[in-house]
Amino acid sequence: MRVTRLLISNFRGWKSLDLRPRDHVVLAGVPRAGRSDIVEALARVLDPDAAQSPRLSDLHQEPPAAAQADTPEDDELALGVDSDSDVAPCGTEPFVRADFAEVEVTLTDLDPAIEQLVDGHLQPLDPSGAAAESDEADPTAPQCVRIAYRLSYDTEAETWESAVYYPDRSNPETGQYIRMPAAVRRELPVITLNASVPLQLRAGGSLRRYIEERDAKAATAAFEVLRDAVGDAVAALSADPAITEAVDAVLAVGGTGTRLGDTPITATDVGFLAEDGSVAALLRTLRASLRLDTAGPLALANHGSTVTAILSMAEAMLLANVPGAIVLADDFGDQLDAATAEHLASLIRNRSGQTWLSTRRPDVARAFEPTEVVRLVRHNGARTHHQLPQVSDRKELVAHRQLHTQLLPAITAPAVAITEGPHDVAVLAAANRRYPPAKLPLSAFGVRLVAAGTGGDGGIDQVPRIAELAKQLGFRVVGVIDRDKPGPQTDAQVAKVQQACDAVIRLPEKTAIERAMTAGVGFPQLTIASSVLTAFGETDPLAGGATEETVTKLCDRLHKKGLHEPFLDALYEELQPAPAGPDEEADEDDQPAVHPPLLEALLDAIACGADPAYSGPAMIDLPGVPRPTGDTA
Repeated sequence: MRVTRLLISNFRGWKSLDLRPRDHVVLAGVPRAGRSDIVEALARVLDPDAAQSPRLSDLHQEPPAAAQADTPEDDELALGVDSDSDVAPCGTEPFVRADFAEVEVTLTDLDPAIEQLVDGHLQPLDPSGAAAESDEADPTAPQCVRIAYRLSYDTEAETWESAVYYPDRSNPETGQYIRMPAAVRRELPVITLNASVPLQLRAGGSLRRYIEERDAKAATAAFEVLRDAVGDAVAALSADPAITEAVDAVLAVGGTGTRLGDTPITATDVGFLAEDGSVAALLRTLRASLRLDTAGPLALANHGSTVTAILSMAEAMLLANVPGAIVLADDFGDQLDAATAEHLASLIRNRSGQTWLSTRRPDVARAFEPTEVVRLVRHNGARTHHQLPQVSDRKELVAHRQLHTQLLPAITAPAVAITEGPHDVAVLAAANRRYPPAKLPLSAFGVRLVAAGTGGDGGIDQVPRIAELAKQLGFRVVGVIDRDKPGPQTDAQVAKVQQACDAVIRLPEKTAIERAMTAGVGFPQLTIASSVLTAFGETDPLAGGATEETVTKLCDRLHKKGLHEPFLDALYEELQPAPAGPDEEADEDDQPAVHPPLLEALLDAIACGADPAYSGPAMIDLPGVPRPTGDTA
C-alpha cells in the first residue's frame, strides 16, 4: 500500500499542501518548515492509535489581513504567541484561526482484503496520483481510496469535533459524513515508529509487546514463573532472622505491636511486597544491562545515547515488520551515528511498501533516490515543498548525482553559495572559520558553501548545473565565479550562471581564488607564508624575492598542487596583530583579526546576496584591490 496524494488544508503551520509522492518519501529542509506536521497529518488519517488529543495549535492561524504582507503566517515565535493560546501579547493583534483543519490521503496498491473492506468507495487512479473524478476515467486504471480527517472547534461550547471519513460520499459542509470505522483503519498496514527506552519488560514496552505478540502463552508462563519465584524469595527474606529480629524490635517499642492490631502482632505477621503487590511493579523497575566490552555488564544508560537509540529503533523496526506497510517516522536518526542512520533508513525503505521519514540528517537522505527527497522550505513566512523531476536526459542525470555528493550536507540550510570548484570552497571555508568573534560567519546567515563538480571536473560550466538543481530543491542560490579569462565565451558562460542563480558574485578582472588570497597583502607577509611550501616537497617561488612575477608563479603553484590551506594558514599567522607587550594591556576589540581584503569582501558579499530581502544588482562585481607591495628584504 502507498500514498499517491496528500492534501492538507489549515492543519498546524500548513495553510495548504498538495504533495504527490512518486514512491518513498524523505522529508527534509529548513527548521520550522513542517516536517513533523506532515508526519502527524498522515498519522491522524491512517493510524487510529497515533492520534493525540487535539489542541488549538492544530488549527492553522495567521495574523489579520492587514499584517499578512510582512508577518510570517505561521511564525508563532516571531509574534511571541503561545500556540495553544487565543490571547495575543501586548502590542500585537490576535491571530485569526481557521474554522477547521482537514487532511486527505489517497491510497493505492491495496491488498484484496483491504479493497473488500472499503468496497463502495474505490475510485480509478489518475496518472497524476489523484483519484479520477470524471465518469470517463480509464476503467483499467488502478483502484484507489480517499480517506480524510477533519477537525473543528466550537468556541462557544469549547468542544472539539473530529471525523475520519470517506470524502467521496460525504459533505462536511452540511455535517454529513460516511465515517471510516476504527476497526477498518486498524486493518490498514500502517506502522508509526516511536522511539522509546529499549529492552523494557514492563507492560507497554516495545519488547514486552513483541514477546506477547510472538507467543502469548509462553509469555504468560514466563511471567508466572517470575511471580512465583519473587513470592518465594520475598517469603524467605521475610523469615530470615536478620529481618524478623529487627522487625520485632520495632514492634516492641512502647508496645507498638500490641496497640496496632486486635491481638499483639510480631514479625511473623509482617511481610513485604512490591509497591502495588504485583510483579508488574517489579518489572517497571527493571533496566537492561549490556556487556559490550571488557568492562563487564553495565546499565544501558551507561553505554551512551547511541547504543540506546540503536536498540530502540531495532525494537520499533521489529514491530514494524509488516510486508507492504506504510511506515511513518518523525525526526529519524537524530540520536544515531551517521552510518547507522543511513543503514537503518535503507532497511526501512527496502522492507516497506512506502516509507515516510522526516529527518535533519543528510545521512538518512542518502538511503533514498534523489527524486524521493521532498525538501520543505519557508518563503516569506509561507511553507512550500520542492521535489526533483524525473530524469529525462543525460545532463539531468549528471546533475542529480551531485545531490548526494554536494547538496545533501546543505539540506537544512536556506541558501547555498556555489563556487567553481573545491579549491574555492577550501579557501573560503578557511577564511570563514576565522571570522568569529569580530564578525559573523556564513552559517549565521544560513549559507552553506558548495563546490560545483565532483573534483577535477569543476569550473564555471558546472555552476549552472548544480545551481539549477539547488533551485529545484528550493535553495536560495548565490553563484561565486572567477574572472580570470575574459572573452566572448566567458560572457556566454556568465549569462548561464546568472540565469541559474538568484545572485552572482564575480571576482575582479584577472583574478581567481589564488589571486584573491594574495591581493592587498604585502610582499613581506607573502614571502614568509610562501616558505611553507617547502614542507610539502615544493620549491618556494618567492625564495629569491617577491615580485609581481614571482607572486604569479606562487598562485600557479598553489593552484596546480592544491596547497591553498597550508599557505593560507601561514599567511593568517603573519597577518595577525602583534601580541601585547609585557607592559601593555591586551584588548581584542582594539586588535581585530586581519583578513586578506579581497577574501573578506567576498565573504561579506556572499552573506549579502544570500539574504532573501536582497534587492541589489543580480551581478555583484567585486572591486579590485592593490597588488602586493612592500620591501622583501
